[in-house]
Amino acid sequence: MAQSVRQRQNATSVAFSINNRVSEKLSRGMVYRELYLRLQGALTCTGANNVEANIERGDEWAVVKRIELIANGTDVLRSLDANALWWLNYHLYKVPPKITAAYGDAATANAPFDSVLILPLWMPNAVKPMDTALDSRELSSLEIAITWGTFTSINSAATAWTTEPTLEIYSLESYNVSGPFSSWRIPTIEREIVASNTRFQIQLPVGKLYRGFLINTSDAGVDQGDIMTRFKLISGSTVFADLSAGDDVMAQVYRLRNGLQNVYDSVGEAYFPLRRGDDNSIDGWYFYDHVTDGYLGESIDTLGFSEMLIEADVTVGAGATKMVIYPMEIVPLRGGANNAG
Repeated sequence: MAQSVRQRQNATSVAFSINNRVSEKLSRGMVYRELYLRLQGALTCTGANNVEANIERGDEWAVVKRIELIANGTDVLRSLDANALWWLNYHLYKVPPKITAAYGDAATANAPFDSVLILPLWMPNAVKPMDTALDSRELSSLEIAITWGTFTSINSAATAWTTEPTLEIYSLESYNVSGPFSSWRIPTIEREIVASNTRFQIQLPVGKLYRGFLINTSDAGVDQGDIMTRFKLISGSTVFADLSAGDDVMAQVYRLRNGLQNVYDSVGEAYFPLRRGDDNSIDGWYFYDHVTDGYLGESIDTLGFSEMLIEADVTVGAGATKMVIYPMEIVPLRGGANNAG
């Protein structure tokens, strides 16, 4: 029988609960390719207070503090904030997701939002993305958990909700497809930078394959592109990557290879007009992809490694300076059952 595909609303909307975590069960019995997350709502905010300086980092998605996808009650497959997912969508799907244009226009009061992000469950930009799809047929449970913020998470001058937010969950599913499948995960690794350091190191778990990394650097909650000036990926004496960071080699090569555009102002400063709040900047976000030909066999296999490190040359900022890493980890089927491609 030929493989079948279905796109549908999967679960009831994830209801809003101020500063709380809310979970919803997802259907099982199919192979998941993607989830679509539709965020709707409206702030109560005057037009005069609807200015870019008041819009927080993440724009309307700032109200979603964390997205978790959990299998079998304890196995966390995805754990990241919605703003990071926005940037992951930008890099993986090569188009900026929609952000409410009225935000920051200094005129519109109580602007509603209706925006969508994709939570990928198969591997985009792979020759055989289906090799890493999520097979729910053998799971005892599957749930999505949302940690909500509040109205001031989006606009610091907002006073209430005109319409409380909701998050609808849609899914892209496959049937009549044979496995088994490798799995992949996106966790969050956050480190504070307390002093400038030419060899700031972050230890990564070993035993997995690493496709790449979404990386954010910030100073006092504002995206900053001058914190990391060099990026290395090393294990012992083996150097897998050694690139100048900032808005140069690491950022520009990836954008050129993948057809992404950056925009510059009259003095050559990079800015990103498709985000609204002043705290957002493309220069604070990096995507390192170790796979250059689409075959996931190029991923770094750390089975048998004693260590795996990200090493960066960093400069501490004036405020709380952070580096957040979102690894794309593949847990392969060993023994040749299914070599992800």
